[in-house]
Amino acid sequence: MEQRSIKPVLKAAIPFYGCLLFIVWFLNPEFTACSKDSAWCTVAYWTTESAGRIGTPIIIFMASMVFALHASNVKEAAINFIRTFVVLSVILSVFALMNEHVVKPALQVARPSHQYIITQSKSAVKLDSLYALSETDRRAFFKQLIEVDTVTFKKSDARILNHWIEEAGYSFPSGHSFNAFLLAGILAFCIYHLASRGARWLYVIPLAWAVMVAVSRVAIGAHTALDVSIGSAIGLLISLALLYFNVTRRLLIPEKI
Repeated sequence: MEQRSIKPVLKAAIPFYGCLLFIVWFLNPEFTACSKDSAWCTVAYWTTESAGRIGTPIIIFMASMVFALHASNVKEAAINFIRTFVVLSVILSVFALMNEHVVKPALQVARPSHQYIITQSKSAVKLDSLYALSETDRRAFFKQLIEVDTVTFKKSDARILNHWIEEAGYSFPSGHSFNAFLLAGILAFCIYHLASRGARWLYVIPLAWAVMVAVSRVAIGAHTALDVSIGSAIGLLISLALLYFNVTRRLLIPEKI
């Protein structure tokens, strides 16, 4: 297979990552997406969901379908689809499990949304003791605080509040940002090398999407600037490493690309 360079992706990814850092560290988008019936809230919510439990499998499926359609026969199409879908799913699942059950519990960084709920509801409960509970009990606790306080949270978007309740674990680093930048790096590489010369600029679209996902995580109060900065960097670095080495790139992408 012809060696495909990752340099175009790297050159584009650096300024996009820099743009992310500027937005989350200097423009301070925290909680700007939490007001009820806000158009920005709707955009932020669905953007964050695009790299979540439903959005991520859909993107993996679509990428696998593109590779399948690039095959010359049915057998090759099936191999391309299954290989890409399985490998990407395994990579993201392994990271998610390690992040949620090893890294986050070891670092024990509280989510800003949890801190906000405790502060606004004037609860006397300490976050340290709260995290000692099971995730199920934590969800029940946050749900009760929000439902009882009909004044403080009345103007907040119900989807965002439900998201805060559902994400009852620790915060650092951001798994959504990791997913988005890992997928964006791989998709950008494929678009650049698949598209005609006049359409190559389209490879920046996945990178722009990844930035939007990371920003949305801060905007809805699910993560801090540091959470998404590190999560995005890890995802991008891993995607570039997977694309750089022939053995891993061949597992992800058909040889014709």
